[in-house]
Amino acid sequence: MHIIRQKTFITALLVVIGLSTTGCVNKSQNVEVAPTPPKLTPTQIRKNAKATMSGEEKSKAYSLVMKQVGADVKSNPKYNRMDLKVPNDNREWFKKSTYNLWEGNITKEAFVNAGLEKYPNNHYEFSFIATSILDK
Repeated sequence: MHIIRQKTFITALLVVIGLSTTGCVNKSQNVEVAPTPPKLTPTQIRKNAKATMSGEEKSKAYSLVMKQVGADVKSNPKYNRMDLKVPNDNREWFKKSTYNLWEGNITKEAFVNAGLEKYPNNHYEFSFIATSILDK
């Protein structure tokens, strides 16, 4: 009987020593966890970044994005180039539309739908351009 008590005591002692050396101690305090801020969409992130830009900085940033989009278009063999001068000169409309998309004032769907009103056979191209702009 004495041996069983001794073994139990030694086992309990080892458990206590083991727990104290591993840091398994209940030192709970009332710690408040800050709420997680809502996750921003890429469009919201771009809009927030652009809100701090001057007009000239926005113009330069938009021009750089459109140059990158142009490179994407040229390297895509599936893309069929649209003639923005036919049936009407739509270059200014296209520039305003891509700028509004880039700035986050319109959605990708709105951009594509507006493009399809003028060029109904170019869904792939408008979707490709929108995706390319939004990826930059």
